[in-house]
Amino acid sequence: MPIIDHSDVRLAPTTERVRERYLVSKDLGAVSLTVKEVEISPGWEGRMHTHPIDVSIQILSGAIQIILDDEVRTVRAGTTLLVPPLVPYKMIHHLWTPVLLLITYPSSELQTDYLE
Repeated sequence: MPIIDHSDVRLAPTTERVRERYLVSKDLGAVSLTVKEVEISPGWEGRMHTHPIDVSIQILSGAIQIILDDEVRTVRAGTTLLVPPLVPYKMIHHLWTPVLLLITYPSSELQTDYLE
């Protein structure tokens, strides 16, 4: 059983207001699970997209807006978003401080289909 020390896994350099690090991944020995930490700075906007599998997005600190189907909501730390397969969504971060997310999905490769 691998033990992954988070302090050994560095956040990647910021690209387009986003930094991420994989805490569980194929490169770290997982066969069918990915867990990544993502830090998003204010001013970032994602694109509407879907995935063929469930995606769990936990807000660890800060807040972010999400468009899920036709609903727009601001979600804050202490919230978990469960995005079902094939449901269109996107995240927008126009608030004041960075948001820290923990994203989990049951696959070592995440297929993303962009709608915009």
